[in-house]
Order: sequence, then C-alpha cells, then structure tokens
Amino acid sequence: MKTIYKRTLYAFISVLIAASCNDAFLECPPRDEVTDATFWQTEGHVRSVANTFSASLQGKYWLNITEIMADSAPWAVTTAFRTIGAGNYTTETSQINSIWKTAYDNIGRTNYFLNNYNRAENVSAEIRERYAAEAYFYRAYNYWVLTTFFGDVPFITEELSVESPDVYRGRDSKKTVVEAITRDLEEHYKNLPEYVQAASAEYGRISQCTALALLSRIYLYNEMYDEAVSACVRAMANTYYGVYSTGHPESDYMDMFNYTARASRNANNNEILLSYIYNYDLGETARTSHNLSRECWVPGDYARFVPTNSMIEAYLTKDGQIWDPSTANSYEDVFKDRDPRMVQSILPPGTPWEGLEDGDITSDDNSIFKYPKFVNDKRGCMTYSGYYMRKYVEPSTVKYVGHDDNDIVMIRFAEVLLNYAEAKEQLGTLTQDDLDISINLLRNRVGMVKLELANLPAGSDIRTEIRRERRVELFFEGHRFFDIIRWKQGELLAEDLLGVNKRWLDQGRLSVNLNTDLTWKTKNGQQYLLIETGRQFDPNKHYLLPVPFKQMQLNPNLAPQNPGWN
Repeated sequence: MKTIYKRTLYAFISVLIAASCNDAFLECPPRDEVTDATFWQTEGHVRSVANTFSASLQGKYWLNITEIMADSAPWAVTTAFRTIGAGNYTTETSQINSIWKTAYDNIGRTNYFLNNYNRAENVSAEIRERYAAEAYFYRAYNYWVLTTFFGDVPFITEELSVESPDVYRGRDSKKTVVEAITRDLEEHYKNLPEYVQAASAEYGRISQCTALALLSRIYLYNEMYDEAVSACVRAMANTYYGVYSTGHPESDYMDMFNYTARASRNANNNEILLSYIYNYDLGETARTSHNLSRECWVPGDYARFVPTNSMIEAYLTKDGQIWDPSTANSYEDVFKDRDPRMVQSILPPGTPWEGLEDGDITSDDNSIFKYPKFVNDKRGCMTYSGYYMRKYVEPSTVKYVGHDDNDIVMIRFAEVLLNYAEAKEQLGTLTQDDLDISINLLRNRVGMVKLELANLPAGSDIRTEIRRERRVELFFEGHRFFDIIRWKQGELLAEDLLGVNKRWLDQGRLSVNLNTDLTWKTKNGQQYLLIETGRQFDPNKHYLLPVPFKQMQLNPNLAPQNPGWN
C-alpha cells in the first residue's frame, strides 16, 4: 500500500530527477517510468530526496514566525504571530496549526528517507549513511521545534499508512522525544563531514559541527547542561569553524548578513554553520529570493520589522556598563558610545539610505538617513517605533521587490559559544577562561571591551550579562522568543511594546505633531512611543502553545490538551 508520506514524495520525485540530470553521476530513468520502485538506484536519487530536507528551515519565513512573536523587532502592524506573542490567541488560531503541520510534513520526508535509503544498494554505505545522518539532523530539528512550542508530541519515526495505528497515537512525553532525537544525533553525527566549505557547491549541507551545534541547543533548552557543554566543547574543537573577522570591527558583524560576507558565496566566512540559501541569479524559472531588505526600509510605506525600546536599552555602553537613557538628550545621542553591534544592527543617523525621504523636514538629502519618519505619506519609509533595522539589509536591493538573495542564517558558531557560556554558568563552573574562549571572542570581533567576572556592570550579575550577550549577538536571528520562554521570563511578553523616547526628538525636524499625532506611554518618568498595548501572559498556560483545535478534532488521542487550554 502506498503510504501517506510516499504519496507526498511521488509528487516531486520526477521533478528532482529532472533537475538533477546534468549531474555526471546520475542515471535518469524515463520520466514515465519514475516510481518509488525504480527511484532508489543511484546516489543522485538518494541525494535528491535529502535535498528536500532543508525546507524544514523555512528561511526568511522563520523570522516572520519567531521575531514577530518576540519583543525585540516585531512586525510593525498586528499580525497573527504578533497576536500569539501577545498572548491573545486561541486553539483555533490557524498559524498554530500551521507550525504543527509543517513540522510533521518535514518529519514525514525524513521518515520516508530513513525507511528506504538502504534500498540504494548500488550506493556505498558511507554515502548512504552521510545522507541518513542529514535525515536524523532534520528530524531532530523539527522535533526540537515541536517540543519547544508544544511540549509533549507524538514521536513518529515510521511512514504512516491510512491503516497505521500511529496516525491516531497519543502524545509522547517531551522527555522521551528529546532523549530519542539527541540519541539519534549522537549516534550518527560522525557520519557527516567534519566541515562543509563556505562558498562551495556543498555549502548548505550538514557537517559534524552543525549537528553538534543543534545538539548543544537541544541540551541547553532542556536543562541538560553537562551534555550541552560536552556538545559545545566538541564543536569548538573543530579547526575549520570560528568567529568571522577580517580586521574590520566596524563592519564584520553586519557583513555576515548582507551580500558582503554571505557564506554561500564568501569562502572566508567560516562562522555560519547552516543557512537557508537563496539565489536570484539562477534565472526566471529557477531563482529563489526574499524581500527582507525592502521590508526593513520599504520606500514609500511603513517599515515591517521595527526595533523596540527594550532592544535599544539592551545594548551596553562601549566601556561595558549599563546604558542610562537619561544620558541621551537627542536621537543621535542614543547611538553614541554604545556596544558597536548596536549600529551594525539598528540604523544610526548618518548611514547611507535607500528608503527615500526620512523624517527630517530640514533636509532634502535622501541619500543619508538622518531622522525617523512617523507619517506614512508614501514618500519615504515610516517607522512605528522610531527605529529601523540595519542587520540583514542589503542596500542594493531595497529599491526592488523580492530581489534579495542574502543567506538567512539558521545556525552559526557564535551560538555554540553562547550556549557554552550559559551552560557553564548554570552548572556553577564558569571561569574567566570560559568567557575568554566564548563570549569575549564575539566581543573582540567588534572591538567591545571584555566581559570580566571581576568587573561586571554595576548592579548586574553574570547570568544577566550572559543573557544580555545572547540577545545582542543573536538579535533578529529567531532566538529571542524561545529564550524568553525557556528562561521563564514570560512576563516580558506581556509588557507594552514601546519605541523611541519623546524627549530625544526635535519637533522642529518633524512633520508630525509629537503631542497630538502620536501616542505615548510614561515609563520611569519618561514618555515612550506606544506601539502596542493589551498584551498578556498567563504563566499557567502560555509557556506552551495549545495543541491545535484542528489536530485534536482529527485525533482525539492527542488529549489531554496542554494546561490552561481546555
């Protein structure tokens, strides 16, 4: 009997073969003879199925889900994912069902592969096991997504026929799933290459270090700190990967996310372990692209992702102290003498600009950003927060719709270093040497002062600073929502989303009336632009998403529902 997952694969097997027929190693059967029975014959067949696994990463859409739900750079106007982050959703919210269904669709691909790849008897065992290790990686990745969002989920490793009892199985405990996927990774990661060369034809495939990075993430998220340290140490021992630096601290961090140092095309970028790769140059019928640069600086409309005040205040001063907002007396002051990653992530005044008119009515130079624009008059890029993104923006593509093909970074070596420092701190074994081989390597890249146990910022502690470092370094890379959830800091999601401080703006440079055209909220005696209010977080229910109502209807054995959602 054809299985559910096999039927899914049949729909694109012929496409995969047609797309791969130029490969010298691939023997192409006639298209009218392509079936599951004839498919598993060559390395090209095996590889083409493995190529489908990367869809699990979702690319730019992953930022749509994760960043919009968090508090650092949400979508400017209300969307379903912002509603989820605000705690204003139900079991019937379709995007929650989409998260569930997408993950299981992706798991289905890996299960289909793992249940069939050994049929390729003409392919060497070494090659087969390499691609099987990729399948285990992506299956683990998707179960990490599911367990992080939903907790207990059905752990399915077989292909499902319509008569399979697993179609209607109940949920397995999160602990059981985590044990299984980490065991799979531990047992199979050495079948992967030690590294995958940046800018090579193989870039985008999984390496041993990439698998170890995912292992460290899963262990850390599940408070398995000894295991997290072990995975990090093994990844950090890899001699190929490291912190990307060319001796240009003013731009190296930013360049990893635009065209300058995208690892798919820059052989010197050995920091990015895994990206979702786009290529606009492939031609009209094959090109892939996204629209992130234009969304951040969209000419003649509002900026989509906008940095919030809480993100602005997260950056330390350049000498490693907590920034005091009262020391700023102008918009320009906000960006002065801060952690250098701030101006490489959030657009500072004086930067070349492609968003048409900004908000400064005293200037007609549209080539340089000077001041935020608060009115959507269709003549320039408006911001709902008073700030604009710089990270991920490729200025050369802003004027075009859907022309971006910079890589979307999914896992990079920096995360391994941060995971290591956090796990060591949680174990109570963190030393200055540990900081110097982890967080301080990231600070060195941008010329930021070292983090020192003996000289922490006044009024802070090492756990707070490690978490701050993670927020700053991994800003706008899809980590913030998950970090808030696993740190049990859900109250942060209930806070109003705020933007720029009113005191930092000069009415004489703006077309809007600050007193009547914008809405402000007083916090700590200061007025901040109000982006969104009415957010909530119930710790008894919102640390997990509910099992989607549609899935509960299809399979009543998924009951009981997650706490608080009955």
